[in-house]
Amino acid sequence: MTEPISTPTPVAPRAGFLARSAAGALVLTCLAVATGFWWTGRTGRQTQVPVPADPPKATAPGGKSDGDKPFAQWPKEAPDLVLVFSGQTYGYLQPCGCSRPQQGGLERRYNLIQQLKGKGWNVVGLDVGDILPKPPEGSEMPVPPAQTFKKFEYAMRAYKEMGYAAVGLGEYDYKRDVFELLPRYTLNNPDKPPFILSGNVVGVDRDAAGKVTKTTPRDKYFPTVDGKPTGRESVGVGVVVPTEKLPIGVIGLVGPSVADAITTNGTKGPLHFNDYAKHLEGTLAAFALHPLKPTLNVLLFQGTPTEAQNAAQAFPGVQVVACLTDSSEPPGAPMENGITKQLVIQTGHKGRYVGVLGVFKTPKGFDFHYQLITLGEEYLTPANAEAEKANKALQLLEEYAKDIKDADLLKQFVAKRPLHPAQINHPKADLKYVGSEACAKCHAAEYAVWKGHKHSHAYEALEKLAKRPGLQQFNGECLACHTTGFRYETGFESEKKTPLLLNNGCENCHGPGSGHVANDKDKGLLKAMMPWRLHPKDKLPSKEVLEKYAKLTEVERAQDATMPADVKQLVNVRIAAMCMKCHDGDNDPKFDPWTYLPKVYHSGLKQAGLPGGIGK
Repeated sequence: MTEPISTPTPVAPRAGFLARSAAGALVLTCLAVATGFWWTGRTGRQTQVPVPADPPKATAPGGKSDGDKPFAQWPKEAPDLVLVFSGQTYGYLQPCGCSRPQQGGLERRYNLIQQLKGKGWNVVGLDVGDILPKPPEGSEMPVPPAQTFKKFEYAMRAYKEMGYAAVGLGEYDYKRDVFELLPRYTLNNPDKPPFILSGNVVGVDRDAAGKVTKTTPRDKYFPTVDGKPTGRESVGVGVVVPTEKLPIGVIGLVGPSVADAITTNGTKGPLHFNDYAKHLEGTLAAFALHPLKPTLNVLLFQGTPTEAQNAAQAFPGVQVVACLTDSSEPPGAPMENGITKQLVIQTGHKGRYVGVLGVFKTPKGFDFHYQLITLGEEYLTPANAEAEKANKALQLLEEYAKDIKDADLLKQFVAKRPLHPAQINHPKADLKYVGSEACAKCHAAEYAVWKGHKHSHAYEALEKLAKRPGLQQFNGECLACHTTGFRYETGFESEKKTPLLLNNGCENCHGPGSGHVANDKDKGLLKAMMPWRLHPKDKLPSKEVLEKYAKLTEVERAQDATMPADVKQLVNVRIAAMCMKCHDGDNDPKFDPWTYLPKVYHSGLKQAGLPGGIGK
């Protein structure tokens, strides 16, 4: 069983920990040059390819990708231990999107881990943290707190089924209120993995100016897992994982950059982060005294790659560091210290990738082999009831979908919504969403185009097509793109309350239309319904030109001089920005405005002898 380590008495950090100051950083740089103590991307021992060794039968075409099979370059003998790394999930328990192909999700991660275990490998999962969603950007709707906490609960339950030993806490976990997270799993599952690790957080009291007046150690500040003063606090420093062949020590800490991000603009908050070096030093000392005496130590580090390298260089007793990455596309290989062979691993965002580290014991230490795995559609569960029932993560996702339906969390999404820009700019008009049917009388041709497009059946896609899990018509995270006006006041609320706003209707692009319906001569309101048009003369290219450009590559479009630059910008920037509120990189990875616009083209229909023509 995984054994939690309580906070050890801090030991003075080693003199070699030079990265605490600018001078220390300079010394480290000089040492790197003088001694050959360098970091570089490991090559030759991994290939970034998403095809599993024995892939399950894919439920969609195009499941396999080009390239060698994973682990093809690993030694033929079984590794002594396999570590699966993840992090920065940002609430993506499943892929967010309707188009194919999609990547990521707990269902696919479960299947990958089951395949690894099926090889007879001893597999342990470790997560850097940031399970919860990032704050919304632009017009994104915030996920209500109740739903974010359910995400954390179900993620932790899925991690338990996958064999995770420990999970770190990150910026977004803390900012959502860490005290709400602990009862979701840890406090109700005392002494059961995955354990939450964040060793250098402490509680503080502050005065009116924000100055710290009292510090409470982490092990006393956070509640114990069983309500007794055993020292087994709910947020730990480290754990020893007694695997069959190779016990390992796992430590979780928050680096300076993340600590600053958590406490910025919150100087009166109850949390503070101590210098992680003291805790790292002390925990390594405690591991050395542990009965299992782990010789392989892993740091789950909430910090940048540079901070992670500095931590590893100062503490050679840590062989592997998993940290954050700025890019959603992680490097295919870990950074490796040329002298100590320590590794720094990054796995990217939104659960699309996991890092698999094979650990092979040798007389001289450890031989590491790494594989970045893309969780593509080849990791989908086979489409049969038996396989679906066997995937415990998939069953938890189904339970999660039912849970948010039964709790009626949709009400929280629509309880307080912002005004649409048109509602802000025309307050006297009291603009409201009225539904696409209200447009049909005057704009029959445009309505017919919409009616023949998938946009007019978007809600039905959630009801009938969304599977594994189902019930997505009750998930507010999906409804923003499958109903009309859901992001704004007077927009879609529920199928019963606002049936006219089902599906992705005209007003999602043109804005709330009550004012135009009441007075179609109002030029101000008409202009508001054409938000992509900055100038009266702005005009979309013809459908034929769009179709021509759709066949060109990006380079060919840029080089083509037959279309004015301002028209290209109109499509590439303004129109694309509107579409990409839904057709973003997660939802629709193949989105191209030049390809999509002809399918919904409804400009200039009046000149063609048809009724309507708002887009002319």
